[in-house]
Amino acid sequence: MRNRRSVVKIFLILACFIIGAALLVAVFGLIENKLDKADDDKSSQDGYTWTDQSGDRLYYESAWYAPNESIETVLVLGIDKSEDASENRQNSEQVDFLALVVFNKEEKSYRILHLNRDTITDIPQTDAFGEVYGYEKGQLALSHTYGNDDKVRCRNTVNTVEKLLYGINIDHYVSMTMDAVAILNDSVGGVTLSLMDDFTDLDETFVQGALVTLRGDQALTYVRARASQEDSSNLHRMERQKQYISALIDKLNGFDLDKNTETMMEVNKYLVSDSTADQLSKWVERIEGYENKGTFSLEGEAIKGTQYMEYYINEQAAKELVIEMFYSTLEMES
Repeated sequence: MRNRRSVVKIFLILACFIIGAALLVAVFGLIENKLDKADDDKSSQDGYTWTDQSGDRLYYESAWYAPNESIETVLVLGIDKSEDASENRQNSEQVDFLALVVFNKEEKSYRILHLNRDTITDIPQTDAFGEVYGYEKGQLALSHTYGNDDKVRCRNTVNTVEKLLYGINIDHYVSMTMDAVAILNDSVGGVTLSLMDDFTDLDETFVQGALVTLRGDQALTYVRARASQEDSSNLHRMERQKQYISALIDKLNGFDLDKNTETMMEVNKYLVSDSTADQLSKWVERIEGYENKGTFSLEGEAIKGTQYMEYYINEQAAKELVIEMFYSTLEMES
């Protein structure tokens, strides 16, 4: 039970920061960068050499870098189901939001790297047992559709993010399916807010500007709906998620997970992690005691694809952010 309490606590704390990234993402989405989508070679570009003969360091603009040994990373995933899963995948579950928590044990600080689910990247295609047999270009969200159980699917998403971020190492993951939103919502008596958008096609009470107390599945509908919006990208929806999470966190401030056993047992069904109770407890302690150095996102451009929204990262900006967040300058002997 201690393990599960820690998972719930860390997930709720992180959710606030994850959704808080929406403003940054929205700003980045307005940048009209003309990206070179044809160049798939990430091993050497714009002066980068990502590995040398030792395989543990990289070179960029006359400087050498090595992985920061003080870094520990946790990938936080929110899982949802799609109604139109492709036949070549094992299940319909997609990752609806992703955030990489980067702890720096030496500095006693942490940062959050928010990742857009619509990011177009190389996704490992695996068999039911998790063995990779190829790669496909697709939305990052689809990385969770491969595998025969939750842990295999989470690991495939971890591998996808590691490749997206040029080979960094992700130490652990924590995931929660979005079905738990309704449970948490009702456990605090519902969440009251002013509706940012008109969703009367989904719920007749969802009139823009109306003050509504969301109950049950209404909460999930509000935070994930986007198809009826003029801006069907993930950027606009994250503004709504930010509003909802802020209101939910306010209600959760007086919520005692230890005393609400029924809610804990319900939420447990939707949690998956590769971590021990001790590791989870340490993360909670760090989040409560470490300095928060902010939430970051990968710059890029959201465009309408043939069927879905597609988010293309700015490769050069992404590489510079990866170096800054995950590497240290390496002093070379003359």
